[in-house]
Amino acid sequence: MAVPLQPNTQAMKLKTTAALGLLITHLGWAQAETIYTPKQGERLSELLMRQQLLPGTARNAQGQALQLEGMVLQRAALRGKQELQKTQLITQLAVMGPSKVPAYLQPLVDGLPVTGRQLLPSQDGHVLAAKINLDPILQNNDQLVIQPLGNTITVLGTKGQCITEFKPEVSVLAYLEQCFPKSSWYQFGEGFDQAWLVQPSGEVTQLNVGLWNQTAQTLPQPGAWVWAPARNSGWAEQESLRLVQFLQTQGAYNQPASTAVQPPVVEAPEADAVAANNTPFDYTVRPTRSDWGTVGLLQMPSARMAEEGTISITASRVEPYSRYSFIYQPFEWLEAGFRYSIITNRRFGSDAFSGDRKYQDKSVDLKVRLLDETAYVPEVAMGLRDIGGTGLFSSEYFVANKRAGKFDFTLGLGFGNMATGGGISNPFGFITDEFDTRPAPDVGVGGQANSSAYFRGEAALFGGVEWQTPWQDLILKVEVDGNDYSNEPLNNPQVQSSNINYGAVYRINDYIDFSVSVQRGNTMGFALSFKENVSKYAVPKITDPKPVVVTQGPRPTSTDWEKTVKLVEQQTTWNVESVQQRGSEVQLTVKNADVTYPAKAVDKATAALHENVAESINWFSFNYKNRGAEVAQHVVNRKQWAADKTELPVEQTNSNPVAAVEPNSYAYRPVHTDYDPWYNGGVGLGYEQTFGGANGYLFQFTGYARGEIEFTDSTWVTGRIDHVLGGTFDKFTQRGTSRLPQVRTNFREYSTASDTKLSNLQLNHVGQLSQNHFYSLYGGYLESMFGGVGGEYLYRPMNSRWAIGVDVNRVKQRAFEQDFDFRNYTVNTGHVTAYVDTGFEDILATVSVGQYLAGDKGVTVDLSRVFDNGVRIGAYATKTNVSAEDFGEGSFDKGIYLRVPFDALFTSTVPGDASFNWVQVTRDGGAKLRRALSLFEETSTRSPRALKFRPAGEVN
Repeated sequence: MAVPLQPNTQAMKLKTTAALGLLITHLGWAQAETIYTPKQGERLSELLMRQQLLPGTARNAQGQALQLEGMVLQRAALRGKQELQKTQLITQLAVMGPSKVPAYLQPLVDGLPVTGRQLLPSQDGHVLAAKINLDPILQNNDQLVIQPLGNTITVLGTKGQCITEFKPEVSVLAYLEQCFPKSSWYQFGEGFDQAWLVQPSGEVTQLNVGLWNQTAQTLPQPGAWVWAPARNSGWAEQESLRLVQFLQTQGAYNQPASTAVQPPVVEAPEADAVAANNTPFDYTVRPTRSDWGTVGLLQMPSARMAEEGTISITASRVEPYSRYSFIYQPFEWLEAGFRYSIITNRRFGSDAFSGDRKYQDKSVDLKVRLLDETAYVPEVAMGLRDIGGTGLFSSEYFVANKRAGKFDFTLGLGFGNMATGGGISNPFGFITDEFDTRPAPDVGVGGQANSSAYFRGEAALFGGVEWQTPWQDLILKVEVDGNDYSNEPLNNPQVQSSNINYGAVYRINDYIDFSVSVQRGNTMGFALSFKENVSKYAVPKITDPKPVVVTQGPRPTSTDWEKTVKLVEQQTTWNVESVQQRGSEVQLTVKNADVTYPAKAVDKATAALHENVAESINWFSFNYKNRGAEVAQHVVNRKQWAADKTELPVEQTNSNPVAAVEPNSYAYRPVHTDYDPWYNGGVGLGYEQTFGGANGYLFQFTGYARGEIEFTDSTWVTGRIDHVLGGTFDKFTQRGTSRLPQVRTNFREYSTASDTKLSNLQLNHVGQLSQNHFYSLYGGYLESMFGGVGGEYLYRPMNSRWAIGVDVNRVKQRAFEQDFDFRNYTVNTGHVTAYVDTGFEDILATVSVGQYLAGDKGVTVDLSRVFDNGVRIGAYATKTNVSAEDFGEGSFDKGIYLRVPFDALFTSTVPGDASFNWVQVTRDGGAKLRRALSLFEETSTRSPRALKFRPAGEVN
């Protein structure tokens, strides 16, 4: 059992003087607390300036230097709440009982004072003065106390407590080892997994400190507390948090007078203790990519996952395979993606069909985490490789990972292509003997999930280890490969002199990894991986107009509305149609708002109004009028909003000063009407590509001009012309074939028939039947391949997580030249669509049932993860009443897509988004009309998540 480290008798005799000096310094006997009383209504920054309490120069009345990290702002208004907090903590400790609570802890907590401390974002008066929303307004019954920090770290644990001398650049791990015998960390049930570091400033950091979960450490400051429950202590995380939150109110440790027994005082960690960024076990598992693009070793996968929101592109070469993988991590527990494999010693087809084009294969991968790693349990995942293509490399596996310091061990059981060298009887054979035999790959038309082969046939063990070297940018890998390369697909055996592969990964920077390896005992391998977390995409808006500075003091008695509206439009990119007033409310009608982050736009608009509108106005409301339909309103409580912007509240609340409500029908008095432009347009660049088939990779750049003419608020015409600027589509020779009407497979003809194309020209009308009920009508050249007429109805309650819509269309196929002519094919198409914001993992589910362009009938399911910064990662699949044989290659329509708001990519506020779509193969079955007008998108401000979208890094 771990016990507090107690110095032996001889050592105590030798170190009595040093320990006494340490204790005196720690208990604050060398320097007393310094207390300051503020003036009524004075800001904290003003008090700090008045008392000259500035970093590096602060001194008390005796001329002694003060450490501002020991600043405790005691608020009378918080004492009652913290008294309750302390009572609840003491009750919790009593309920937990002596089996879980060490003997010293309850008396310690009981003796700690109720301080009424308000946590501060900064102790620097200059910083607070520059950011008045962080600068609290004080009362004359508050106190500012600057405590002596001493030179110690106080370690509390379930096995005891101790005080140790502070030493710079030493991590919490080192202090734990000094206070508790290190040998006990390796005993079953002993040691530590998490520790909480409470700095004197009140800042709390939860640290992972176990062999299996060690991550980079935050360094403690003098006077800090450390709470470290032992692994087998039975303390739940919530129980630890309640203790830690009370310790936050204390500042630096000071032995309570009611505690009879002083904690042991021990020396600082040895002088040769390594700095925190190189402490033993200080290693964060940073997932690296296998040659297949998924997180793993070299050829073999692992159970590890990338950070959610990560996308990666990996190019690898191991003779005779070149692989290009695109992998998404929409959730922390799911990895998915697609891959193009080029087999460079096999031809795609005959010379007449594809020339010397190499064989190309497309595939889809999926990996799901089954178990999270703990101190005793490995991380476990199940995966499927090559499930959506021809199945040439089809494999399935279970894999586990366990970490020990800087080593990450992998052990898995594979089936299929990755297990041809195994010779292990199928472990599921006891269920049915069908598991003992794996059916041969049925390439057929490709694209089907060949579930009849999953986890069948002989199995093979695979595994390996990754070592994070002392050089942080270098990781070494060794693996045992489960594949026997003499059985490669397409009768393509490879010489394998060893099933041990080894290699190294070099991190060029945070976004690029390069790896080199030796595989099969005789073949060099190379891979280059690019990765980025799209959920963290955000770019400072350095080219936007400077934000309006929110000030205090009297407001103007009258408003120059022309100037104010112009300021709002500059700040937000909105088109403000009119301003009206009702009592103490001012309302702006915003026309056709198209912003990625509505909350940010509301914030900017409110700042502009707050600085220019009379103080008698208590409410600002923004009425969103999209295409003539009043979609939603955002109402701002001005006083609450201003308070949030101009002072740090005594108590943080979850109350939002902005509310999303249904537009009202109250009578308002017109105040200002702005000029309403009837035309807008622009020019830009476009890009198209195709990959696969006899022509391989082809691309085309286009320039476009688009325009919109508005006849009324709800009726307008749109148009777009594209012109080919260059590319390789002139080499596009492979013609599409289909057993169905060719509604999409004649993509080549539409791409090459003309350099100048009328991509869109249509008349639109949107209306509102009543609250929650919206409709649209449209007609013209609706997209590049079809024209006609149609309409849509949408039922969408305000702030509802669900909506339902119906669209009906009668369309005719356009001429290949995309001019004003049509071809001789007409069809009715339309769908009933349900939209559901599931509330689970930010998943938006869309299900459509109806008739498609080829006349086939079926259902489309679309699931997407929508991050708070607006980035969307999704996948869809369509299954209709068309057989796999009639559908052709791919068997059914499916794809993966990524949508990134321009606002997250550019230095100025820009509407719209960039869309990246991957479709395994373009076929005619399950093809939808590409409607330019979507009522669900037009009414997006009715979503309960509308005000939650913000640039990454900004707090809601």
